Amino acid sequence: LLFNIPLFINNGMLNNNMININSMNTMDPNLLNSLTNTNLNYDLNTNVFLPKNENNLVNSQGEPIDIYGITDTDTLYCSFSEKSELSKHSNVKIEITLGEKKPGTFFSKAYQTYLITVPVLNLKVSRRYSDFEWLRQTLVKLFWSSVIPPIPKKNKLGGDRFNEEFLEKRTRTLEKFLNLLMEDPNIKSSQLFYDFLSIEELNKFYEMKKQYNNYKLPQTLKDYKTINGKLDIKVDDSREIFFQNIKDQTEINQELLSKLNKHFKLLNSEINTVVSRLDEIAKSCEELFLHSMKYKLLDDIKISYYELTEMFKHWSSALKKQNSVININIREYFKFNKNVFKSMKDLTNTVDNCKQAYYKSKRNLISRKEDLFRKGDVTKWDLGPNKNINIQDKTVALPNMLNNETNSVINLKQIYGYYLNSVNNEFERMEKIFAYGHKQNLVENAKKEITIISELFKNISDIAVGSPKYKIDNIMKEAEKNNIKGEWEIVKK
Repeated sequence: LLFNIPLFINNGMLNNNMININSMNTMDPNLLNSLTNTNLNYDLNTNVFLPKNENNLVNSQGEPIDIYGITDTDTLYCSFSEKSELSKHSNVKIEITLGEKKPGTFFSKAYQTYLITVPVLNLKVSRRYSDFEWLRQTLVKLFWSSVIPPIPKKNKLGGDRFNEEFLEKRTRTLEKFLNLLMEDPNIKSSQLFYDFLSIEELNKFYEMKKQYNNYKLPQTLKDYKTINGKLDIKVDDSREIFFQNIKDQTEINQELLSKLNKHFKLLNSEINTVVSRLDEIAKSCEELFLHSMKYKLLDDIKISYYELTEMFKHWSSALKKQNSVININIREYFKFNKNVFKSMKDLTNTVDNCKQAYYKSKRNLISRKEDLFRKGDVTKWDLGPNKNINIQDKTVALPNMLNNETNSVINLKQIYGYYLNSVNNEFERMEKIFAYGHKQNLVENAKKEITIISELFKNISDIAVGSPKYKIDNIMKEAEKNNIKGEWEIVKK
């Protein structure tokens, strides 16, 4: 749970005031009706009937508490986070280009550098892949409830680490990674992120990394830092229902995006097969054209072979461009989104773990308090500072007994509430980002596809209407200029 808070987990049985909902189907209707009209409430999270809080109990801070002493707080006050230079600017865009390939030494391997530029702040630094890896790992530790976007895999399996296509793809993904981090207000305002983008001297940069590696993580929520110095820790039914919807959507989205990525991968393979076939056809037509040039007659046939060669070449070229659009602008985009949802799923799993820990501890606490009150042995009640109370009054005794365990359950509730609301907010934030991203991606790809298709149809229409460039004299001049020299020399002879 990332916090050093003791859990008091006991295997207590349900008492008379806690009726399991699983037995409702066999329950006497009159009994069920009487329960719903008494001082019991059905708890959706624990699947039991619990006593209603009809006494409007409050703690010393005036916060409402239930009959068992568990406070219901909306906001927790914490520290203010730092505000870096980045937080003073809006619409900041980060650009990454390939840097230098650094040679290896006796003790280290060769590596590739990447140039990071932030034009609005005139920042320019060089980083290697392991620096990005370190940044992500550190952000995951420091910003517990943020969706930290993915970075590309460390190595290309069975391939060259310095392959041009591989490095270009990695560069694009690293750029997406940094720009998506910029959309998180807490990360954007952090000194860590600004230092990563601004420290040019390697010695100072490595010293900064060392400081963050030795940084002690906050042990309680109050030690956490936010922009406004507040944490939303409210737990209620509507927020839990919203979270359950998020959890379901995240799992479905990740599954569908994985399926979409597989389809794009297959499409890429199938288009490459068609391109290879078109290239073979174009090559055969070119050979027929070269063969026909040996004869003075049959000009129409020569032109037809030349036209067919050009048509299939244009067709192949257009498909290659389309495949590039599919791979770079569509497949990579959705693959990146799939991995973002994986990060989101990790967070929803954390919320689930917090939820289970809180409700299990709460059930055990309720069972223990009811049992202790029934036995009446005040020496085991652990009343803490509230010893001068009416121990005969259940509504007074229950919220004050087992002071330490109650505080632990309250802490667990606050942790759960913090994660619950953070993930809900993160999901809404990511939805807005990707909604805009989907639209931009669609518009850009549509423009590129229109250009590719327009060029293809223009070339084929020129062939169809007998453009002047397809007259035999022009074909021969073009062939002399561009054709395979060896074969063309044979034809001329």
